[in-house]
Amino acid sequence: MEDINELVFDLLSRAEENRQKELDKALKRIGQIDENQKKIVSELTSKLVGNLFQPVIENIRLAAISNETKTIEIASKLLTPPPLY
Repeated sequence: MEDINELVFDLLSRAEENRQKELDKALKRIGQIDENQKKIVSELTSKLVGNLFQPVIENIRLAAISNETKTIEIASKLLTPPPLY
């Protein structure tokens, strides 16, 4: 289960990094908005990322509980970025 927790942590960390990077770009493009509007946009993007990954994470954890090693291997390959050459 430790490998699963690491996989989930890595996945969510990369998703959050990408969310923050794209949020920063979008806020620059939008221009001047107040702090409340920035908070609303930030919360929206955070909820979108969470909602997109929740079923993936649930299925990975269920596969771990059911000892579905093949499913976990496939998920790990699909969710881990390839090495840079």
